[in-house]
Amino acid sequence: MKELPSESIDLLLTDPPYGYSFLGKDWDRAVPKVDIWMECHRLLKPGSFAFIMSAPRLDCLSKMALNLGDAGFEIGFTPIFWAYHSGFPKALDISKVIDRRLGLKREALEMPGRQRSALCWGKHYTGRQEVDYTLPASDDAKRLSGAYAGFQPKPAVEVIIVAMKPLSEKSHTDQALKNGKGITWLKDCSIPAADGLGRFPSNLLACDRVFGEDSYMFDLDNFFEERIKQLPENMRGRFPFLFSKKPSKYEKEAGCDLIDPKRWCDDEESVDIPQKRNKVERHNYHPTVKPVKLMTYLTILGSRPVDTVMDPFLGSGTTAIACELLNRRWVGIELEREYAEIAAARISNSSKFGLNFRANSCKTEPDS
Repeated sequence: MKELPSESIDLLLTDPPYGYSFLGKDWDRAVPKVDIWMECHRLLKPGSFAFIMSAPRLDCLSKMALNLGDAGFEIGFTPIFWAYHSGFPKALDISKVIDRRLGLKREALEMPGRQRSALCWGKHYTGRQEVDYTLPASDDAKRLSGAYAGFQPKPAVEVIIVAMKPLSEKSHTDQALKNGKGITWLKDCSIPAADGLGRFPSNLLACDRVFGEDSYMFDLDNFFEERIKQLPENMRGRFPFLFSKKPSKYEKEAGCDLIDPKRWCDDEESVDIPQKRNKVERHNYHPTVKPVKLMTYLTILGSRPVDTVMDPFLGSGTTAIACELLNRRWVGIELEREYAEIAAARISNSSKFGLNFRANSCKTEPDS
């Protein structure tokens, strides 16, 4: 970032480390420090917005927001909440731990008509690993059956912090007239509805029809079902990124055929959770891939065509893919070489869909 000129970026859109050591990854042990956000602040034009993904866990979320504020960003905006069905529980079953400590084998319990375990992979994932429901074996396990460590409910929402580099002009109107900033393009992000009228965007985005018949008020699926009509007819049927919940396997791995596959996590000694249990190897093994449609929505909300969007935590490249689809220039920075290589492969896949591909930035040097 230090190589880039000041006030050269129109939108900051990123999915940084959340700070809770997801899957034991070293890069996720802490939220980004203030000096990183200060450098982002320097690069943004006055009035430019930043959309920053964050965990809903309060300690991580508050630390992320405080660091942004200390770096000079205005953070007095409501966050955007992204809701979905396809999260899976990661809570530690106390009863199972007790029996495991005692070396006792638990009796499998048949549950006709139900998935074999509440902790299995969701229906949207191929190669899911199912685990039997079991009956507690010891007296202590029976007494604490149904209890889980701490409070870890099934995840169904993530938070997008909305921040802005302070205005250089007296008002938002003056800033918009000066450099087109201090504003978000809410009308372009209205949610289509059956009555033909667009619903004004809210601070809630929904996937998987999580609110049933009321989902049309917030639904990214509705948003993209309307936008796909703007594509050439020969592209509509094969455009891969519109109707996934969390990203499908195809969306994650498109273009990554030459990447050697491996598991998300090879540490066998930590807590028994679905990510650890799954043995499937993937070409895109980044553990926190965001949907292209989510990053596309945020790109539209905060920028115009030919604007420059920056993602200083590029990961497997979803922000850059969204920019490719929307005719935005982009700068992507990724510390881990293996993820940078995955990002380069996924981004280059944009050419398969008749879209302009510009390799604006995707270095694979270790310090990039």
